[in-house]
Amino acid sequence: RPALKVGTASAVRGQKAIGVIAVPAGVDAATTIAVVVVHGTKPGPVLAIVSGLHGTEYASILAVERLIQVLDPAQIAGSVILVPLVNVASFEQKIAHVNPVDGKSMNRFYPGKADGTQTERASLLITREVVEQCDHLIDLHGGDLDESLRPYSYWTVTGNRAQDEISKEMLLAFGLDHIIISAERPKDPAASRYLENTASTRGKPSITAEAGHAGTTDPDDI
Repeated sequence: RPALKVGTASAVRGQKAIGVIAVPAGVDAATTIAVVVVHGTKPGPVLAIVSGLHGTEYASILAVERLIQVLDPAQIAGSVILVPLVNVASFEQKIAHVNPVDGKSMNRFYPGKADGTQTERASLLITREVVEQCDHLIDLHGGDLDESLRPYSYWTVTGNRAQDEISKEMLLAFGLDHIIISAERPKDPAASRYLENTASTRGKPSITAEAGHAGTTDPDDI
């Protein structure tokens, strides 16, 4: 495509654009989610990389912030959608696991709904703006403030052999040495629940990776 627009971030080929996904007010407050589009000079697939669904999983958030700095559209084929921090209120208030605005995890209410609480409205817009515009998705996480874990990743087996093989190749390329094989996640695109599963149920090869723990920002995790 000659141009790629996600939220207010719009880039033509060879450009990097910064903008927001604006979540309107509803039964509770509005919020804005930062987004960056890196639209490569050469054609190719669109990769979405999202972090900060839990706003105190710092290593993953910092990883995407660094990618924003180093990705050069002149050097890549295809495009990258980067969302470094979905759960802004969690980050600002240092509240683990949930969005303090409505008390809900921002990785449990996909694909979202327009008349829901802030978490559900944000999930709907991420589904529309990010998931539906990408070809592949990586959802980055890490141990939260009260969690001590070793790095691992998830491979969601959908039953679509071609899609599952690409997802497996993504996991192996990512390089974490422990992989959880999950064949029991929801199959219904209208009740996908998790961000990565929202992409998977829409035919898009996708993975989830976890690195980091207990509020730390170890360079190896980042």
